[in-house]
Amino acid sequence: MDSRNRWMAGIARGRLTRRRALVLGGAAGFLAACGGGTKEQPAARATVAPGAQPTTAAVAAEGTPKPGGTYTWTDVGDTPLDPTNNPTYRAQDLAGFTYSRLLKFKTGPTPEVFFNYEVVPDLAASWELTNDGLQVTFKLQPNATFHNKPPVNGRSVTSEDVKFSLERFRAAPKNTNRNAFGSEQNKLVIGLETPDAQTVVVKLAKPYAPILNLFANPQYLWIQPKEMDTGFDPAKDQIGSGPWVFERHEPDKQVVVRKNPNYFIKDRPYIDTVVRVVITDTAQQIAQFQAGRLDLLGVPAQQKADVERTNPKSQIVTYIPTTYTFIAPQLRGNSPFRDVRIRRAISMAIDRKSWVDLLYIGQGLHYLNAVPASMGKWWLNPQGPDAGPGGQWVKYDPKAARDLLRAAGAENMPLRFIFTNNAYGDVFNQGAEATATMLKEAGFNVTIVVQDYLREYIDARGTFFGNYEGVFYGLQTPFTDPHDYLFNMNHPGSARNHIGLDDPKLTAMIDDEERTLNEAERVKKVHEIQRYWLDQMYYIPVAVGYAYQFRQPWLKRQYYSGSFGWAAEALLDAWIDKG
Repeated sequence: MDSRNRWMAGIARGRLTRRRALVLGGAAGFLAACGGGTKEQPAARATVAPGAQPTTAAVAAEGTPKPGGTYTWTDVGDTPLDPTNNPTYRAQDLAGFTYSRLLKFKTGPTPEVFFNYEVVPDLAASWELTNDGLQVTFKLQPNATFHNKPPVNGRSVTSEDVKFSLERFRAAPKNTNRNAFGSEQNKLVIGLETPDAQTVVVKLAKPYAPILNLFANPQYLWIQPKEMDTGFDPAKDQIGSGPWVFERHEPDKQVVVRKNPNYFIKDRPYIDTVVRVVITDTAQQIAQFQAGRLDLLGVPAQQKADVERTNPKSQIVTYIPTTYTFIAPQLRGNSPFRDVRIRRAISMAIDRKSWVDLLYIGQGLHYLNAVPASMGKWWLNPQGPDAGPGGQWVKYDPKAARDLLRAAGAENMPLRFIFTNNAYGDVFNQGAEATATMLKEAGFNVTIVVQDYLREYIDARGTFFGNYEGVFYGLQTPFTDPHDYLFNMNHPGSARNHIGLDDPKLTAMIDDEERTLNEAERVKKVHEIQRYWLDQMYYIPVAVGYAYQFRQPWLKRQYYSGSFGWAAEALLDAWIDKG
């Protein structure tokens, strides 16, 4: 048995005991559920030709929307309530039910729509960007009110709340995204004026191509009442203007939200109650799905056929996920990873095809670059003819990897390999173990270090934010614009620059790209950045395969959303029809 088959067989035997299966599809992919095992004929669903861009399931004849019902979904762990002071995806997911953003993203039945990240109104009814790109004016929804809970008691949302929310976002000590709107070293938003209760004027220090995307991104600015922090504790309650009202949080069990009867979009949402339950075990999630107790489930590729068999009427969405799996070599201090040969050796040690064969049953192989494959026109294929010299470093060649280590004087190099095994689930954990095994077989002396997600990994002083030795194997937040990947991971002004990267040439390229307002020109510059980045191999990107989202047959018109704001984007127009 060759080395490739050895490590695949070992992983397949399940040497690690894992929790929830990773929903290999980013934000909304972390949801879960579907069920109703019957012998009836399946509903229409996507079919994907090898190598083709996947499509979604055909939308069935859905009939007239029916208000009411309870929608239940699941996640692997508990969720904090304050999205500003908690960088975890769980807090952002929940915030989408109760809070509003100024803008949100359009969704629809096909990847061409839901991965295009077109901004549409949310709390802002309209906006205007000046020709020089230095000012944005937002007009708020005239009938938007906060939830009818003390101390706000259903009052109107005003421009002062927007100003307060931005100031709180930028000042919150635990907010690792606080520099998203600029910093002293990298100025962006330099002023926010409130000429009247319904108008917000944002002043910029420079043209910034993704400015509207920035205000729509659910990882950043949620609009919260100015009474927050003095009138109620945002860590214990949520009071926003979103489509659902926070009711209760039972730690490590569930969160319940109820329909907002005063939501600014008339007759929305249709669904009365949403329950987020904690289910840590993959098998139990699937069992609950099969029993019809969950309404949506991101199903790992390995279990797809089983769930199709037991739930033949379920709807399925097949797509290239926003998942961005990478290895981050620490560059700070006197690090051996400052030698590009060692970074390239890590990349050549990874058999990406077999990795996808294992984790995605070989379906939909796409190599990652500095941006994920799901970003369409922005992604430069590392295997394509335009990849440049960096394309050679993503080829699987363990002998060449050993040669690079030998040339760098790093044969049998000690490698501290960190990952968290209690956050992303079985598939992620299997991928981590498989990757560590590949590195061993290419000549690295690997020591695996497993960390707790909240206490050691995602804490503001933890591994994800640069406090580690060796390398870590991680998942990047699914961002909604290529600049977020380029800046956050690679710019010295970013708090998410995991590895301590400071390459003046790369920094200048990123700064130039963000100022380019012409989209066609900006696409070219993003591709050029990826060519340079791939050759330097500062991070080692891995790959993705197709992801699958299952939906109960009674769940109508819930489209996929590629952001953490999926509640107001994909669930607002959905309804439940059990006949």
